[in-house]
Amino acid sequence: MLKDIIRSFLPWILFFILLNHSQEQIDIAVIIAGVTSVIFDFRGLKKRFILNWGTFAFFIFLFVAVVLFKNQWVAKQAWLFSNGTLAAIAWISILLRQPFTIQYAKLQVAKDKWNHPLFLKINYILTAVWGSIFLFNLMIHVLRIYYHTVNGWIYESITYGTPIFGIWFMAWFPNWYRKKILVQAHEKYSRLSFFKDYHQVKKKSKICLQLMTYSAKYGW
Repeated sequence: MLKDIIRSFLPWILFFILLNHSQEQIDIAVIIAGVTSVIFDFRGLKKRFILNWGTFAFFIFLFVAVVLFKNQWVAKQAWLFSNGTLAAIAWISILLRQPFTIQYAKLQVAKDKWNHPLFLKINYILTAVWGSIFLFNLMIHVLRIYYHTVNGWIYESITYGTPIFGIWFMAWFPNWYRKKILVQAHEKYSRLSFFKDYHQVKKKSKICLQLMTYSAKYGW
C-alpha cells in the first residue's frame, strides 16, 4: 500500500520540487506534474481512486488557469491551492466514508476483510493524519504570506518534513496498531478465563481469534 500511495503522490512531489517564481518554470512544473499524474496513476484513474482523480483534476485546473490563461494570482498561490486541494481530498474522502488510503489497502487485503472494524479504523486514522498534515502545511503557507521576516528555510523544512513524517507513520502505524489490539484482546480473554460464564468466554475468545487470523493472514 505504501508504495502505491507514494507513486500517487509523485506528481505532487515533482510539482513542489520544480515549482519556482518564473512563469516558465511554473508552466514546466504544471505540465510535468500533469503528465506524471496520468502515466503513473493510470491504474488509480481507471479504478476511480479519489486521490488520483483529485490530483488529475487539480493539474488540469492549473494547466488551464496558469499555462493557458497566465493567471498570475493562481500561479503565485499555487502552493496554497495545492495543500488546500490535498487536505480537501483527505477530509472529503472521510466524510464520504471512503478514506482514500482504504482504496490502496484493498488491493492487498482479501475482500472478505474489507469491512473488518480493525481494517476500517486503521485507514480512517491514516487518512486523518494525512489530512492534518496538509491542513498544517496550508496554515504554514498562510503564515509565510503575512510573516516575511522568518527565514524561508524554516518554512521549507517544516513543509517538507511533515510529508516525510506521514510516510513514516504509514509504514509504522498499521503493524503497531494491530499488535496493540491483539495484546488488548489477549489480556481481556485471559481475564475472562477466570469467569464462570461460559458463553461470555466463548464469545470473547472468538473475537480474539478473528483478530489474530486477520493480522496473520490479511495484514498489509
